[in-house]
Amino acid sequence: MSILEKIKRNEAIIGIIGMGYVGLPLALLSSKASFQTLGFDVDGEKVKSLNSGKSYIKHIKSEDIKKAIESNFKATSDFGKLSKCDVVLICVPTPLTDHLEPDMQYIEKTGIEISKNLRRGQLIVLESTTYPGTTEEFLLPILEKSGLKAGVDFYLAFSPEREDPGNPKYHTKIIPKVVGGLNEE
Repeated sequence: MSILEKIKRNEAIIGIIGMGYVGLPLALLSSKASFQTLGFDVDGEKVKSLNSGKSYIKHIKSEDIKKAIESNFKATSDFGKLSKCDVVLICVPTPLTDHLEPDMQYIEKTGIEISKNLRRGQLIVLESTTYPGTTEEFLLPILEKSGLKAGVDFYLAFSPEREDPGNPKYHTKIIPKVVGGLNEE
């Protein structure tokens, strides 16, 4: 079954890397839309907090996390589970360096972890704030070290984050989503 068919039938497993102010709301929205959702983070305390139903982000309610955990959301730091995901969304930080450029170390480390677990048919979407060309020029070569080819064996896209943290008027669900894929598929 294609990734599109799995998504249409709510049978796709969604993996979201980075359980911060962008990734966590996206994970909760994915869970609420009835997708099995895995939230990945390297911070064991965040993982433990989420799996116990506790929020560490001011504008996200613990009760929303509890509902998701009771339904179809699980947090993990086991990146080996990426291979189970049909869709992988990258929501890692890109703080500015001393030269006022995005620090790419988190995208790079994430790309390496995905590459180790990449399988045919997966959709990988970079959502981290970065400069134009990052997906194709920086992330794609890392992912293709897996031996799989983007646009043939797996799908690759960029979709800028759309969070306005703490703003009750504008939230993830109502802010329009823009997605740019590597190819038409």
